[in-house]
Amino acid sequence: MPLFEYRCDKCAHRFTLLVGVTAEKAELRCPRCQSRKATKLISRIAPVAKKDDFDEPDFDEGGDDFDDLDDE
Repeated sequence: MPLFEYRCDKCAHRFTLLVGVTAEKAELRCPRCQSRKATKLISRIAPVAKKDDFDEPDFDEGGDDFDDLDDE
């Protein structure tokens, strides 16, 4: 179910609303002042990482980045 971000027209409070894709419609109401008048905001999307990005650690060839910590 998608999340949509709104700004209340009465008190300017920003809030998110979980909107279902079923026949039952979510009630649009500001959680701060209970107003039903709100403007839908354009939200940024979160980047999606691929599984390949997490498979191997990112170390340089020839050793790890922690060699200099043993010299103290």
